[in-house]
Amino acid sequence: ELSCGFPLSVRFGPVSSSFSLFSLFPTFSVKSESQAESLSAAPVIPQPLDGFLPESFKQDEESLRRGRLQVRFGVYGGAMAVVYSALFFYLIHPWGGAIVALSGLAIMAVPWIVQKTGNLSLAGHVYGSVLMIGLTALCAVSGGLQGSAYAWMAAVPACALLLMNLRGALIWSGICVAVVITYAALDFAQVGFLKLYPPETENMIEAAGSIALVLFLAFMALLFEKSRVEAFERLQVANAKLAVVNRELVDLNRQKNEFLNIAANDLKNPLSIICDYADLLKELESPTLEDIQGRATDILRSGTVMLDTIRNILEVRRIEDGRVSLSQRRCDLAGPIAELILRYEPSAEEKGINLDNTIGPNAPEAFADPDAVRQVIDHLLSNAIKFTEPEGSVWISLVLAAKEVVIEVSDTGPGLSREEQAQLWGKFVRLSPQPTGGENSVGLGLWIVKRLVEAMHGRVLCRSVERGGSTFIVRLPLWMEQEEIIVQPTEETGGFEDGAPAFERLIADIQERAEAKARATGGKSEDIALPG
Repeated sequence: ELSCGFPLSVRFGPVSSSFSLFSLFPTFSVKSESQAESLSAAPVIPQPLDGFLPESFKQDEESLRRGRLQVRFGVYGGAMAVVYSALFFYLIHPWGGAIVALSGLAIMAVPWIVQKTGNLSLAGHVYGSVLMIGLTALCAVSGGLQGSAYAWMAAVPACALLLMNLRGALIWSGICVAVVITYAALDFAQVGFLKLYPPETENMIEAAGSIALVLFLAFMALLFEKSRVEAFERLQVANAKLAVVNRELVDLNRQKNEFLNIAANDLKNPLSIICDYADLLKELESPTLEDIQGRATDILRSGTVMLDTIRNILEVRRIEDGRVSLSQRRCDLAGPIAELILRYEPSAEEKGINLDNTIGPNAPEAFADPDAVRQVIDHLLSNAIKFTEPEGSVWISLVLAAKEVVIEVSDTGPGLSREEQAQLWGKFVRLSPQPTGGENSVGLGLWIVKRLVEAMHGRVLCRSVERGGSTFIVRLPLWMEQEEIIVQPTEETGGFEDGAPAFERLIADIQERAEAKARATGGKSEDIALPG
C-alpha cells in the first residue's frame, strides 16, 4: 500500500512503516547548545589586564566591556593619581598630596575587588565614593569654589557614566551636583575655605590642576575609544560569522528545495506506475499468471526505483549523523567486483553496453572496509551504465600503485566539463549528462562515494573529457598486514525520528531478498517478488 502525500506511508506485505519525508533530510538541526552558542559569540581577543576579569565576563558582551573599563581605570587612573600626588608634595601642599595619594591607592585596589567578587556594581560604587570623598576633601583644603580642585567635580558624572550602569551613574551624578551646589551656597554665604599651601605656590598648583584635568579627561576619552573599537571589532567578527551562517542557511534551503523536488518528481512517477498497474490488475476479471507476473515485474521495477532513492537519502543522513561504522581490514577487491559485474550485466545488455572486467589474477588487496568498498564500486558502476549511451562500453580495472590500490571505473559516456567536475561531489547535484535509459538519478551517489572513501583514508578523483567519456579513480591503502581499524558511530546522534529506522530495516530486508533471488536466477532480478 502506497500513498504519495506527506507523510509518506509504505506497506509491503506484513512490514509497514510511516515517516515524514522531512525526517530523511539530514542537515536541518542544531547539533548541540554549545554549537548554537558558538555561532552567536564572537571570540574574545585577550587584552592586557584581562587577568582581573572572571571567566563569566567573557560570555557577556556588556560585562566584558564594563569590566575592562573598570580594571583599566583602576590601574592607569590610580597610577596617574599617585604621580599627581607627588606634584602636590613638591609644591608644599602635603594635605592635597595625601588626599590624592590615598584616593589613587583606593582606586588601584578596585581591580582586585572585580577579580574577587565579580560584582561590577559594587566596584562602580567604590569608584563613585572614592572620587566624591577625595574631591570633596581636596576642595575643602584647596580654597573651595576658588581653588582648582573644584573644576574636577565635572569629571565625576563622566566617570560614573563610563564605569557604571545608568542607575548608578545617575545616583553619583546627583550626589556630585548636590556637593557642587553646597560649595556654591557656602561661597555665596562668604564661608571661607582653607588653603593649606604657601601663597607663593598657588598659581603653580592651579596651573598643575588644570593641566592634570585636561590629561585626565583625555585619558577618559582614550579609555572610551578603546572600548568602542574593541566592541566594533567583536561586532565585525560576529557579523562575519553571521554571514557564514546565512550562507549555510541559503545552501540548506537550496538542498531542501532539491530534496522536495526529488520527493515530488522522482517518487511521483514510480508511484503512479504502481498505482496504475495495481488498478489494472484489479479491473481484470480473470487475470492469467502471465498477466500477474508481467505487471508484478513492472511494479517491482518502480518500487526498486523508489527504494534506491530513499536508500541513498538514508545513507546520506547516516553519514552526516556519524552513524556509519567502518572496519578497515584485509579486503579482497576482485571478488566483489566480479559479483557486481555479474549483477549489472543484465541492465548493461539491455542497453547494448559492453561491460568488461579487466582485472587479472593475483589482484592486490586493500586495507579497507569490505561493505563500504562494495557500496563505492556499486555506485560507480551504476552511474557508468546509467549515463553511457547504448552500444557504448564500461570497464573496470584494478592496479597497484606504490602503497595504494587503484580502482578505475571508465565509460564512453558524454563526459564532463571542468565546471561540472568542480560540482561533481555535492549533494543533489544534477549535471548536463542525463540517464540514457530513463533511469532514476537522485544526485547523491558520488557524495556518498567521496565520504566513504575518505573515511577509509583514501581518495577519489574524476578524469573526464567533454564528449570523451569519464574515469572515476578510487585510491585505497594497500593491505600490508596492518592492524584492524574500527570506526564506531558517534554517540551523540540518535536514530531517525518518525519511524525511519523501521523503514530502513524494510529496505535492507527487500534488498537482501532481491539479491538472494538474483543469485538464484543467474543475475536477473525482474522476477523477484516483494516480501510477504
